[in-house]
Amino acid sequence: MNIADETVPEYPKPAIPLSPVFTFNLFKKNKNKTKKNSILSCKHILQLTNGRSAIAIALEHARIKKGDEVLIPAYHSLSMVHPVEWVQATPVFFNILSDTNIDFSDIITKTTPNTKAIIITHYFGVMQNLTEIKQYCISKNILLIEDCAHAFFGSKEGISVGEQGDYSIASSMKFFPCYDGGILASSCKDLSNIPLKNSPYLFEVKSFFNIIEKSIYYNRLNKLNKISEKMIIVKESLWEIIKSFSHRKSSITITPAASDGGYGLEEDWIHKKSTKVSGFIIKYSDHNEIIKKRKENYGALHQELKNLKNSHPLYKTISAETVPFLYPLYVDYPEESFSVLKSKGIPIWRFGEMLSTEITNDNFPMSVELSKHIFQFPCHQDLTEDEINWMISEIKNTIC
Repeated sequence: MNIADETVPEYPKPAIPLSPVFTFNLFKKNKNKTKKNSILSCKHILQLTNGRSAIAIALEHARIKKGDEVLIPAYHSLSMVHPVEWVQATPVFFNILSDTNIDFSDIITKTTPNTKAIIITHYFGVMQNLTEIKQYCISKNILLIEDCAHAFFGSKEGISVGEQGDYSIASSMKFFPCYDGGILASSCKDLSNIPLKNSPYLFEVKSFFNIIEKSIYYNRLNKLNKISEKMIIVKESLWEIIKSFSHRKSSITITPAASDGGYGLEEDWIHKKSTKVSGFIIKYSDHNEIIKKRKENYGALHQELKNLKNSHPLYKTISAETVPFLYPLYVDYPEESFSVLKSKGIPIWRFGEMLSTEITNDNFPMSVELSKHIFQFPCHQDLTEDEINWMISEIKNTIC
């Protein structure tokens, strides 16, 4: 069973990278650095190709089935809905408040005897307060799935991201320069009995070359760019032959939709391990430096954009424990500026831009509003100072 991708608009390639890019500064400079709070702090960890597969496996492992209901925030990505449909359960949506905190009263209203799991999302790296909802889930015998796709690192009141969910999921490729990567984690559920297969060899190869290609495109390999470019030319010559041969032998797609920005969920990719190159990058990256740079870049964006006319920051402040994924800015007149920013090559994203058809202005007005008005700009560790300054200048010229 494959769940097809919805149509995604075509836009020019960003002039600066939306997501992390491989550089040789990536790796640990000091092996004795203190380990930071992250989803990897959980006792049980599986590394998969993407986060939506982690949701699917969590639901499958919990034996959620047809007739069961799974509560999902109305402000969501469709990639959160497809895994629920894959296990033939029913997605039920609940309200999100204007600051992206959960509407706990609406969760209570939406809970029925058929409710078996609730997915709670940490938006843009800012963690939800899970104390109340966790106790509620325990009292109702409902599984809590902690969605950390936007929050690989961080903590709230000393509790690390991912530690409170019965299951927790993350998207490694949002925080590391990887072509694939998702995490299924738990501090209380043994995941060792979940069968996984290695990713196909062709995908291992494609993952490696995609990382290098992206780095070349954004001029991050310096003197090695010329050598790497020749490697890519050779790869392109061989790739068509390899794909043709592969298609005759197998019906599996060479790449999961998530790696190319799609929302689809392919059954063939659900139980696949992440590629070896992604595992290597996650293991040996300097996590402390990633955290430091993300906080610095978020702070630079906030300092320059917090008083921008016709907009306001989604969050006036974030705690010192927060490790941001992106910088979310509420824009008063989004349709006037979104396409202009895109045409200028600004890396811009609108989470929830494509919502489930059940989400309308009549029943979930706040989620619809957030999906249209919240622009997200990158603050990842691989942006240069010049790139950030250029992005800030273009945002100011366009929105104010």
